[in-house]
Amino acid sequence: MAEFRPPPPAPRGASRPSFRAGLVVFRNRHYRSLWLSSLFSFTGMQMQMVARALLAWHLTGSFGAVGLISLSFGLPMLLFSLVGGSLADRFEKRNLTLASQSATGLLALINALMLVTDTITIGWLFVLGLGGGTAMALGMPARMPLMVYVVGPQHLMAAMAMSNAAMNFTRLFGPALAGVMVGAWNLESVYFFQAGLYGLACLTLLTVPTGLGRQAPGFGQPARQGMWREIGDGLRYVARDARLRTLNLMMFTVAFLVMPYVMLLAGFVQEDLGQGEREYGFLQSVSGAGALLASLVIASLTEFDRKALLQWVSGLVGGAGLVALALGSQVFGFAGALAATLVLGLSLTAYQTINSTLTMEASRPEFYGRVMSINMLSFSAMPLMAWPLGQLADVIGARAMFTAQGLFVAAFMVLMALFQPGHIFGRLQPRAQVYASPAPGQGEERPGPAIGA
Repeated sequence: MAEFRPPPPAPRGASRPSFRAGLVVFRNRHYRSLWLSSLFSFTGMQMQMVARALLAWHLTGSFGAVGLISLSFGLPMLLFSLVGGSLADRFEKRNLTLASQSATGLLALINALMLVTDTITIGWLFVLGLGGGTAMALGMPARMPLMVYVVGPQHLMAAMAMSNAAMNFTRLFGPALAGVMVGAWNLESVYFFQAGLYGLACLTLLTVPTGLGRQAPGFGQPARQGMWREIGDGLRYVARDARLRTLNLMMFTVAFLVMPYVMLLAGFVQEDLGQGEREYGFLQSVSGAGALLASLVIASLTEFDRKALLQWVSGLVGGAGLVALALGSQVFGFAGALAATLVLGLSLTAYQTINSTLTMEASRPEFYGRVMSINMLSFSAMPLMAWPLGQLADVIGARAMFTAQGLFVAAFMVLMALFQPGHIFGRLQPRAQVYASPAPGQGEERPGPAIGA
């Protein structure tokens, strides 16, 4: 296996967009297998999100109940993501990912069988959500570092953008397919299909060898500390790094206040827009179209040195899109909601992809798993906030809630521009400097992007 080396500094003027720079990762056969496995699992995940929200709504008819089921998925992610990050830095990443996907497929099969036997209740749906969230929390921190080890850090942004493109491609047809299957057959058909997709994802992942990344700096030494000590080291590493602190703050704020809108769309479409399951699935697919477009654009910006500014603009547009979802749907009905969800899908995907890329670029390889597990806590924030926001929507209405969320996020982006101008408007350091930066306790804190570099 080729030795893992930091790439040379990107040349000046290398920020011209090039989609071919994104496609280069597919020359690596292990990356192709990871990407195909992700395609299967993401399709199942997108279909399950629709089925879970519809099932919770059918069982209760309450926004709060839909949010409660989202809470069941987010709570274990909050509790166990840091554990998953420590496991990812200690053990074989491919096997951790394989175990996570196998468990998720098994839970989908159990859900389908409970629907067939008419034993599913809102309580059991909550328990199954706890299991699914735990599987994701323990397995997901290993997936992104695995992709970096396969393609090398010089192709980090392209690898992550193409991975997100796979996920967002499934958003084009996954939610719509779930809605069609529910309308034509029943909810259990969606869960059976999802279990089969996760089986295919596991079989594809088995073609990826173990041991990838053992030549990376800091990865080859076996862990010699306790798990909780390693978790603490990861938290201190992020806390001492100004750039990582800023990136996590920006991700958590948007995850708390914008992204939970996805969890509440099922009730909003039926209660406020007067539409059914198929329209809900179509709305999700339109959002996926915007997300796919964003992923492909981001993949062409591998050497773009103003990524932080692009993330900030995406956050502003996301806040505006949420306000447009509330007001546009009131004026233009379902067509207004379609336009707003297209904007939300594009802007929020760009925001999330850039944030994850910048986080990985700013991290040392031996901390990849733990750093990404902290970043993943933002994914727990989304379903966790869906429950209180669902309760609020039951009281004041979804439109008023969406408007307040969008305005708050726009205000937050303005504050970030005022108090963190070096991060927002600065140019990125060459990646070689990032990988050469000292670990905590071995040197001074790494500076943020240099203004006007």
